[in-house]
Amino acid sequence: MYFYDLKTVFEQILMKRIFALIAVTFFGICTFAQAQEEILFTVEDQQIPLSEFVYIYEKTNRNKADYSEASVMEYLDLYRKFKLKVQKARAMRLDTIVSLQQELAGYRKQLANTYLNDKEVLNRLVEEVHERMQEDVSFSHILFRIGVGASEQEEEAAYTKALGILEELRDGGDFEQLALRHSDDESVNDNKGTVGYMTAMMPDGFYDLENALYTLPTKTYSRPIRSKIGYHIVRVNARRAARGEVEVRQILIRSGKNKDAKSRIDELYEELKNGADFEELASNVSEDRKTAPNGGYLGFFGINTYESAFESTAFRLKNDGDFSVPVNTKIGWHLIQRVSHKSIAPLEEMRRALEAKIAKDTRFQVAEESMIDRIRDENDYAEHGWDRELFLQEIGDDFRTYQWKSPTDFTDQDLFTIGASKKSVSDFLQYLATNSADRLRLNRIEQPLEAIGTLYDKFQEGALLEFEESQLDEKYPDFKALMREYSEGILLFEATKMKVWDKASEDTTGLEAFYRNHKQNYLWPERANVETITINTTEPAVLKKILAKVPSGKGSKLIKKFNKKRELVQIQSNMIDKDELDPDLTWKAGSVSDQVVDESRDRVMLKRVDKIFAPQPKTLNEARGYIIADYQDYLEKQWIKDLEKEYKVEINDQVLTALIK
Repeated sequence: MYFYDLKTVFEQILMKRIFALIAVTFFGICTFAQAQEEILFTVEDQQIPLSEFVYIYEKTNRNKADYSEASVMEYLDLYRKFKLKVQKARAMRLDTIVSLQQELAGYRKQLANTYLNDKEVLNRLVEEVHERMQEDVSFSHILFRIGVGASEQEEEAAYTKALGILEELRDGGDFEQLALRHSDDESVNDNKGTVGYMTAMMPDGFYDLENALYTLPTKTYSRPIRSKIGYHIVRVNARRAARGEVEVRQILIRSGKNKDAKSRIDELYEELKNGADFEELASNVSEDRKTAPNGGYLGFFGINTYESAFESTAFRLKNDGDFSVPVNTKIGWHLIQRVSHKSIAPLEEMRRALEAKIAKDTRFQVAEESMIDRIRDENDYAEHGWDRELFLQEIGDDFRTYQWKSPTDFTDQDLFTIGASKKSVSDFLQYLATNSADRLRLNRIEQPLEAIGTLYDKFQEGALLEFEESQLDEKYPDFKALMREYSEGILLFEATKMKVWDKASEDTTGLEAFYRNHKQNYLWPERANVETITINTTEPAVLKKILAKVPSGKGSKLIKKFNKKRELVQIQSNMIDKDELDPDLTWKAGSVSDQVVDESRDRVMLKRVDKIFAPQPKTLNEARGYIIADYQDYLEKQWIKDLEKEYKVEINDQVLTALIK
């Protein structure tokens, strides 16, 4: 974003101000040096550090930030003018306007939410998934299914049963036989518990299962692992390098009664070996109605997409263009041609997509829980021994009802400390008063003391996050820089609105004076008045008389002469530029187009160039949009001149010289 280009800045601020773009570029921002700052320039008493200028210069210019003298000086001039306007905005006390403070607080909250996820843990989860994607794991399992909303007794029964089967396995029991007898997997009769090869990341709710697959040694069993569908005992059978994805075409001959599909596919295979074009053959003979029109094109797929025989054959093809021998599946016989193959993409290419998937996965709770623990560890968190039963007595059992009101007389105990911040019972009571929805919800599912514990945990977590948010400016220089951009961008917008935009729209006298002094800047180009003439008759004699007068007669004269008894002639005039002229007219007065006869309506139409007008000034109303825009530019330049007189700017030439390469 060219932050100090007015048009760009103000468009961004108007469209949810500048937040959306900054959120996109947030992770790529450079950081500030923490040592004593070198000052590049000052505006009155405001010091602008070199690091601040470098940050915004590089962010704006990106790969064009070459630090050449021309580039640096051009941008320094822009930034100096920007800072002059911000200085004026603060002098106008725009930063004290409540609505702007609230807007800035909203931006801060949104930006803080981006930071208040443990980035280190999220990064670890991303790297973990990508590393696991490099390997496919074959496994078998015995499933002990647990329905949604199962009771504790049902949960315990499934777990106990799973432990019993695990003991049988450890005593030498046959996995396949135990799976056939006990697994709740609907496919067990077909696969005897063997799922086959899988790869990360597994669907939501199977993170613990994925962890087991990628950590268990081959040919060993896991303890019962809980997933969202029940408990699993897992055996890892084999590992291999990830197959990635293969892009293929296919020819399908479906199996059926009284149909020799095998002989037909063999004939087609021989045609391919003799040089037939696979794509053309698929279009003509394949019995897959979806892929045949596209030459059998099936697209890319990874493992566990199609039947094992089809899939394994496709992945065994070595080179693009290679085709397979006939392959049999449940639906018929196939010939497969490899189009291309792609391996797992590098981490940096996949990072953003993986982050988005992990953010929606329950494994992300790991990051959230880690964040809370980290905040405690880093900020000298200390829990104080407070009397919950006394607290409950003082607030009353009805605190979970709508009628409850916070007591005015209570024992104000200390609850916990975070850094230099302390939370007490009075803070907790305020939380309870403002979170009635949580209190009412717990009325149906928890007893009073248990409900106090639940609410206290939420209050404590909120306090930890609030404390962490208050530290973001100090912990993350990039956060501080972005908040400065938000703040100064809002001030710039409001100041410019008052000093330039509103003035240009409301200062009628000034606008008219500007127009009079610059009238020659708003000229119509050379134009022609073109008349469209409609003659409402095709009678030859009458038509001949009218057409004879057209080249030399103005439309008004034609109407006066021929419309005495009825409306024989109609005229419509339009002012047009030269590039709008009909091809059969020439750019001179009196030029007449060919006639267009409309016998169905008994009329003839033609066009005539009535007059050519030299360039002439537009009126204020005709050019109002352009004039206002130019007047705004004029007002802004005048504003800058006034600011340069009002505020002293000093540039540190030594620091500036060292910056230029």
